[in-house]
Amino acid sequence: MAARALRRQLLTLVGLGSIWAVPALAQGNMGLDEVMEAVKTAPQLIGQIEVEVRRRDLKIAGMVCMAASHGNEWRLLGGGRAAPYECRIGDLTLRIDAQRTYFDAQGHRLGELGRAPDHMLLNRAKYFRERDFRWTWSP
Repeated sequence: MAARALRRQLLTLVGLGSIWAVPALAQGNMGLDEVMEAVKTAPQLIGQIEVEVRRRDLKIAGMVCMAASHGNEWRLLGGGRAAPYECRIGDLTLRIDAQRTYFDAQGHRLGELGRAPDHMLLNRAKYFRERDFRWTWSP
């Protein structure tokens, strides 16, 4: 029950509209190149990023984004970066959200945050996959 209350507080603090987009308690830095690797299954997004970087005569290497960071309550994923990603590219801000599915060390699907028991995800999740990327550009 306490985990649900914490998740509700996180939704308020982080300002996210959907429960499956809340993976973590903190934010951390992540290179734009790493974000592009994470979203490589969204070629339209990759293309848009490349166009905006070229248009502003910037270099992807060295550009820093913000990402959610799995907190210490994640026994095996603590500190791991995940969506939502937020990148400043010139005078634009790119925000990327995703649906995340967690897996255990043997590759068995555990489920999604809010749809699987919290204790199972927090204690057994070894890695995750993101999909269904949604993004917005804002000035």
